[in-house]
Amino acid sequence: MENYLLSIDNGRNEVRCALFNTEGRLIASAQRSLSKIEGTCDVQRNSEEVWQADIEVIRNVLQSSSADPEKILCIGITASCNSIVFLDEQMKEVHPMVLSDDRRAQKLCRQLKEDHTERQLYPLTRSVLRPNQSSVILKWFSLHEPEVLQKTRWILSNKDFIRYKLTDRIYAEVTEASSGGLVNLSNGHYDPHIFEILKISGCYEKMPELLDSIAIAGTVTKQSAALTGLKEGTPVCAGYYDLNAEALASGMLSDEELCMIADTWSINEFLVGSVSESYDSMTNPATLSYVKGLYLMEDSAMKNANLLERCIRKIADLYAPELNKEDLSRQCDTLVSRRDPQRSSVIFVPSSFFGNKDQESCGIFLNVSEDDDYVSLFRAVYEGVVFSTIYHIRNLKRPLYTYTAARLSGSIAASSIWPQILADTLCLPIRTIKGSYIGSKGAAIGAGVACGIFKDLHDGIAQMVRPGKTFVPRKRFIPVYQEKYEMYESALLNLLNEDQKVLKI
Repeated sequence: MENYLLSIDNGRNEVRCALFNTEGRLIASAQRSLSKIEGTCDVQRNSEEVWQADIEVIRNVLQSSSADPEKILCIGITASCNSIVFLDEQMKEVHPMVLSDDRRAQKLCRQLKEDHTERQLYPLTRSVLRPNQSSVILKWFSLHEPEVLQKTRWILSNKDFIRYKLTDRIYAEVTEASSGGLVNLSNGHYDPHIFEILKISGCYEKMPELLDSIAIAGTVTKQSAALTGLKEGTPVCAGYYDLNAEALASGMLSDEELCMIADTWSINEFLVGSVSESYDSMTNPATLSYVKGLYLMEDSAMKNANLLERCIRKIADLYAPELNKEDLSRQCDTLVSRRDPQRSSVIFVPSSFFGNKDQESCGIFLNVSEDDDYVSLFRAVYEGVVFSTIYHIRNLKRPLYTYTAARLSGSIAASSIWPQILADTLCLPIRTIKGSYIGSKGAAIGAGVACGIFKDLHDGIAQMVRPGKTFVPRKRFIPVYQEKYEMYESALLNLLNEDQKVLKI
């Protein structure tokens, strides 16, 4: 009978549970959407609702898989970073969980930049301040709702809270904590000097002990076992925050490769051995990574795979009602593959660049001529989403020639066309990764190392990560896409130019 690794993934909008065998095959999965408590700028959630949702998805996975809980060797946890849970001495919620898309501290964040607090912190954190960062949120509470901090005994993340509910043990985990702006990246510990600079020294003693990602953080308690169906005593791994888990499950272990996860979000990452402590020469925010001695650098944006699908369906509804909507993705790949990229100069700029001004719009088409048809629009969308990804890759401020290859995972990786356009435009081989639930698999790999089923991360990747197809740049298309990308960048700077013909969908 095979053994299993179970992972829990708490995202911004839903919780997921996935069960893998030790060869990386997804045995069963379940997910449940979560509600939010949204104000003008604040975005919150009841932490107990999250725990009840986790109980539900764990039970669903165990029931649908008929897996013997005795055969689950370890549990891994991942979650979106920079969520905050405030608990009192009795481990009761003092304030609703603050989520990572909260914006209450936007004005404060600007002030901390202007008064040079950010400059003081940078040599320690190697990070610019962001409104949703734990350090900034705690500073906001110290100024506007100090009674919350006064009642609080423990300041946890979403992931720390769920791990506590499973094990009854209080810990934090180093990759996630390092993204919050309270950890000294030189030594991997909470730094009291950071708390002093922010004038939140009282919060220092409320931070849990930091564990390495692959440390065992406790075992499933009798009470949690009764609620979830898990076996009492099952080890629980400290885990990773989601960007680390996704990069790990993409198989990236060196500083030579670029990692791209093209799904609901476009996430672009690489590992690096050193990060300058100089504020004036900073590049991207750095966090501690799952690989000892390497930092993780990242740039990401919303709307990638879901935008591509949404645009294709909208174009088909408007201009090609004869297409089979049930098989639209495959048909679209075929149509786009047959269309020479030099035939049309149509440029598509995704709506993600317009902020929240027009949430219903998919984007804008420019340079549309009478000779263009719906296939031209399809191809422009494929290219535009690629160009959007490359725009964010360039924001990583690392020359493309320094990468040997790129790893691509997520739903778009299943396309036979999109990765090829990406390879041609980046001038890099694109190695796709098979499978879904990428973040969940990364957490499972870490859990496998933690419990000893894998000897290290290299072994875990070898056992669980399945490579897909490799797309090699085609020399004759490289100059074509370089020219189109230059047009794309120009369009971003001049969207409302009267000389351009615009079609908005």
